[in-house]
Amino acid sequence: MAQTYPEWKRLVDLLEIVSSQGFDRLEADEIIEFGKLYRRAAAELSFHRTHEADPLRVAFLNDLLGRCYPYVYTAPRTPWPSAARFFAADFPRAVRRHFGWILLATMLSLIPAAIGYWLTWTDRAIAYQVLPTRLLHGIAEQIDRHHASDDWLKAQDRPMAASFIMTNNIQVSIFGFAGGMTAGLVTIYLLITNGLMLGITAAGVAADGPSTAMSFWGFVAPHGILELPAIFIACGAGLLLGYALINPGTLPRRIALRRAGAEALKLMLGVAAMLVVAGLIEGFFSPMVINEAIKFTVAMSLGILMVSYFLLAGRGPATDARTAQHPFGELMTPLPPV
Repeated sequence: MAQTYPEWKRLVDLLEIVSSQGFDRLEADEIIEFGKLYRRAAAELSFHRTHEADPLRVAFLNDLLGRCYPYVYTAPRTPWPSAARFFAADFPRAVRRHFGWILLATMLSLIPAAIGYWLTWTDRAIAYQVLPTRLLHGIAEQIDRHHASDDWLKAQDRPMAASFIMTNNIQVSIFGFAGGMTAGLVTIYLLITNGLMLGITAAGVAADGPSTAMSFWGFVAPHGILELPAIFIACGAGLLLGYALINPGTLPRRIALRRAGAEALKLMLGVAAMLVVAGLIEGFFSPMVINEAIKFTVAMSLGILMVSYFLLAGRGPATDARTAQHPFGELMTPLPPV
């Protein structure tokens, strides 16, 4: 222990600098030294575990390596990555990696929407039992709006409306994302209640007749094809956080949350961009009094582009940012968790 203790003291000193000030405070040779000391400590820990050596020494090395691990195998804090690279690769990759959570969020909303639609369609009184008075008036306003013969949202009002819509949708997405810190319970509640409201509202509008329903969906489809998936992605990020909170696995909960948070942040940055585009469409295009076939064609085109983007963007042998930009470069070969 006496022969190797100065090396671990040096590793502790370097770790304190990295954890408080980042790798930018280290010289190039100190960064290499940090990586080499980490690997030597990992090798020694493995040796002493195998030979059942001093448990105090094993505990010390295990704790030290656990504190070093996120800095060795997590990309350092650097300035914001290129926006082009983020949208061309990072965001779609994150969506594919966490598609299971996004799909779960989607089902937690669409299934209640279908139930709400069916119940309201078979028994109109359900809408009056479930919906607040404000939303019932909202259904009536929707029906009146889709009976209008002119553009109900005037040109001079569209910039303000688009701004309000973007802000509101981003707030809803942030709420769904932050709800993950309640072990996902708030996120699940938001998805279920919003799904029910959507289904009940759609059924209430459809009850006025096919032409009103066609006009309603013609209004919703162009922006909804982006808006709803964006909200589902945000809530999927919230569920990802909630799972890391209740089941961190072999990692300390703090590190598990940090990793899940980094992934969730990628999803949320992409969601914000999607909602900006959806808000512009909802403010400037969706309210226009034009043939619904045009609106459905635009919605279908956007849907195909979105699905193609998430399926195909960022494919290929692209180098992962964690190895391309990490200060240890090729030293970052995987080691078993400590």
